[in-house]
Amino acid sequence: MIISSILLIAGILASPSRYTSVDVEINWNGSVKETTVSYRAIAGDDGRFLRVTRDYDPEYMEIEVLNSTYGFPGQSRNVPEWAVDTLTGGEGWPLALVVAFPGLRPGMTMEWTFRVHDRGQLAGNGLFYTYIAGEEPDTITVSCENIANLAVGSLGFNESTERNRRIFTSVNEECKELWISTASGWGEVQDILLESSRSSAMETPPDLREAAIEAGAAGALPKMRVSRGRILITESMQLLPFPGGDAGFSVRSLQEILDSRRATPIEAATLLSAMCRVMSIEAPVVPATDILPLVPSPLGFYRSFILVDGELEEPSEYLSPAGWVDAPDTLWLLLPGGVLAEMPPLEESEQCIEIWDISPSNGVFTLTVETEGGFDRELRRKLAGLDTEDILLAISEWFRSSHIYFYPQTVQLSDLFDLTEPAWIIVNGFFPAADDIWIETAPSLNWNREGVITRDYVNVEYGNGIISR
Repeated sequence: MIISSILLIAGILASPSRYTSVDVEINWNGSVKETTVSYRAIAGDDGRFLRVTRDYDPEYMEIEVLNSTYGFPGQSRNVPEWAVDTLTGGEGWPLALVVAFPGLRPGMTMEWTFRVHDRGQLAGNGLFYTYIAGEEPDTITVSCENIANLAVGSLGFNESTERNRRIFTSVNEECKELWISTASGWGEVQDILLESSRSSAMETPPDLREAAIEAGAAGALPKMRVSRGRILITESMQLLPFPGGDAGFSVRSLQEILDSRRATPIEAATLLSAMCRVMSIEAPVVPATDILPLVPSPLGFYRSFILVDGELEEPSEYLSPAGWVDAPDTLWLLLPGGVLAEMPPLEESEQCIEIWDISPSNGVFTLTVETEGGFDRELRRKLAGLDTEDILLAISEWFRSSHIYFYPQTVQLSDLFDLTEPAWIIVNGFFPAADDIWIETAPSLNWNREGVITRDYVNVEYGNGIISR
């Protein structure tokens, strides 16, 4: 009983690692932004704070570690040089400065101060500094020069002034947001974000004309040509994650993108926009964010659409190969003219109908699949872009993974590149002969999503999951 009480007390007293404070000092001379950040944290029993990272891009940023110490109070020691390094998570991801704190024990304090010199496009055109945090650290203090035309938006911060500096201090441990920018409005932000994209989109290399011709084959309607161009990009190129910072909005020449077969989100959108231009279709690039901006700022614009006749297309890895926005979030779009507009989540019906017409006496079947919403996207992703033989192989594999031992022979399907109508397929084939009960488990396709699935069985008796003659 005593042992149990001791264990219970120990469990209650166990403390998690946590940041105690973060101090940020920002200076900007009109072209270079200098940011000094000081972290302080206490190690708990969970071993969470073994390292602190800071993303940066060596192409336009310099970073220096001013202090990195840890230990019990009065016994601090410097973090060894081998524990401070620059790492990258792989191609397409930004570098990160990593400081590891070796040999941590509960109760130890960690302090880490670094200074970043940012000469990038975003910093050079304005302060554009944003701090967003959740429940930790306990306190955040941000100091910046009180320059003219400084736009500030905040939640959970108090503001004060000290000489020529503005000081923002978090009120409590609840969610905190602080936005600081020198942008005069969203039009200025848009011009900065899309400067490289607009320049590259005006190029017309030979390979771009060929891609446009392939997308516009068979005299398709404009909307269908755009959809085909989008599929051509998403299916023939490696779509990279958003690299962050200035790199996220830097667009190489169109020929470089086509030759490398790799594209960031804004490069893919720029390529599709240029392809539309060659096809005499106006389709400007539209950045999008899922973070509600409090002031004009480039933070969070990691997705890129094109705007065609009032409708949006996103050439992105999120939609491969022919779907649309498949996310429950709300997006804010930076539309032409510097207008920030809200696009609510796509409200659609998540439904699918499977009609199994089975003829036991002849050993043949016909499956008709009609889709809406997410089922529509999944069907396109499985089959779009495949030739007839590969479609049959894909359906056979789908049957096998669904534990259906039917054999497809022919298939009819809608134009999976045309997003103006729901996708459907009709599969004909045969099945092994059997006697008596015949099938103990009724055929049903496995779908990778939740929704309303209606299954009808024609020409057979169905009950308790069993199909009989």
